[in-house]
Amino acid sequence: MQTHPRIGIKAISVYIPRHFLSLDTLAVVTGVDPAKYHLGLGIRRMAVAAPNEDPVTMAAAAAHDLFARYDIDAATVGLLVVGSESGVDAAKPIASFVHGMLGLSPDCRTFDTTHACYGGTAALRLASDWHAVRGTRTGKVALVIATDVARYPVGSAAEPTQGAGAVAMVVGGDPEVMELDPFPEAVYTKDVMDFWRPHYRREAIVDGQVSIDCYLRALGHTWAAYEQSSGLCWDDYDYLLFHVPFPKMAYKAFHMLHQREVLVRGASGAGLASLEDAFIARTQPALWVNAEVGNIYSGSLYLSLASLLEAGGPGVQGSRAGLFSYGSGCCGEFFSGRLGPRSTAWEGKIGAREAMESRIELDYEQYLEFRRAGARMTLDGSFAAGVARPVPGRFSFDGIRDHQRVYTTAQEDLGRDWAASDARASSAKAQIGK
Repeated sequence: MQTHPRIGIKAISVYIPRHFLSLDTLAVVTGVDPAKYHLGLGIRRMAVAAPNEDPVTMAAAAAHDLFARYDIDAATVGLLVVGSESGVDAAKPIASFVHGMLGLSPDCRTFDTTHACYGGTAALRLASDWHAVRGTRTGKVALVIATDVARYPVGSAAEPTQGAGAVAMVVGGDPEVMELDPFPEAVYTKDVMDFWRPHYRREAIVDGQVSIDCYLRALGHTWAAYEQSSGLCWDDYDYLLFHVPFPKMAYKAFHMLHQREVLVRGASGAGLASLEDAFIARTQPALWVNAEVGNIYSGSLYLSLASLLEAGGPGVQGSRAGLFSYGSGCCGEFFSGRLGPRSTAWEGKIGAREAMESRIELDYEQYLEFRRAGARMTLDGSFAAGVARPVPGRFSFDGIRDHQRVYTTAQEDLGRDWAASDARASSAKAQIGK
C-alpha cells in the first residue's frame, strides 16, 4: 500500500494594516445606501495601506511575527515563495527583498508566483511539492507568503472591495495547522479578460459580471473533478472556504454548490440542511476578518483559513476543510485538508483578532491623501523628498532613490506604541505627503 508523507501548513500568521476606512464613511461620500456595501458585498471596513507600507513590508511583517509567535528558527527555511499580483519591480521579486529583511540563510531558493489571486495557492502547492522531494531530505521547511494591496479607481464600483494585508505560512512535514489531503489535482484554466492591471496603471481593471461568471465556472469544474478523483463528497466537508473578493461572493459560491447537491439528492434534497443553515455552519465562521479587511487578492483564501482557526479554536480541530482558490485570467483549483488535532498549535499565534483591536479609522480625506502620498513615493527621488512615516513599524518603505527602493528595518518594533496613541492617529493626514 502506497503511503504519502504528511505535508501541510505548520504555522500561519497574518499582517493587517493599522488603518481602515469604514464603508459607512464611503457610503456618505458616494451617496450609496450603506446596505449595498454591508449586505450586497458583505463588507464593513477596508484596510488601507499607509504610504510607507507596501507588499514587501507587509510580507516581511507577517513572516517576522510568524517566526516570533511559533518560535521558528529562520535558519530552517530552505524555500521562500511569495504569491502576489502587486509586484514592486518588473524583475526583482518581492521574495528577494523579504529574504534580506528577515536575514534568511543564503542557502535558500526565492521567487514570486503571479496569477492574479491564485498566486498564493500556486506558492503553497509548489512549496508542498518541494518539501515532498527536497525538504524531507534536508530537514528544511518552506516559507510561503501571500501579500497584496487591492487598489481600484476612486469612485469606481469596485472601490469598496479594496483591502490590503499579508498571510505567512510555514509549509513542511508533520503539519500542526492543516495537513493537505494527498489527492490528485483539480484545476481549471481559461484565457479570459475578467480582471487585469496593465504595467502603466496602479489600479486594476475589472469586468465584475464576467469575473463572477468565470469564478463560478471554475468552481463547478474543479469541484466535480475533485469529487471524482478523491471520492470526497458534500458530507465529507465540515467547512468550505472560498476565494473572497468580497464576502458575498463566498455566499454565491456556496449557494451554487448547495443547489448542485440538491439536484444530486433529488427534488427533496433529502438529508440536506437548508441553504442558510448550511452556510452559517460551514462557511460564515471563516469570513469575519475578510468583512473587516476587504480583498487582499492572493491572501484572501488564507485570511479566511486564519479567521476560521482563530474564531473556531478547539471547535474546529480535526475538521476537514475544502478550499477553492480562484485567480482571474483565469485559474481555479479545489483542494482539501485536515485541520490540526490540537488548537493549542495556533491559538494566540495568528494575530488577526489582535490586529482588529488596535486599528485606526481614517476619514475620507485622509484616505485620499494616503493614496496620493503612496503614488508619489513610487517615483524616483521620492526618498530624497523626505516623506514622513505614518507607520513607524519594524519595516518601512521610505521611497525610491537612484531607481532603487529604500527600506528601513527598525531595531525595535515601535508600531504597537504608535497605534495606541489616539492623538497621533488623529493627525495622520498631517504626517504624510509633506
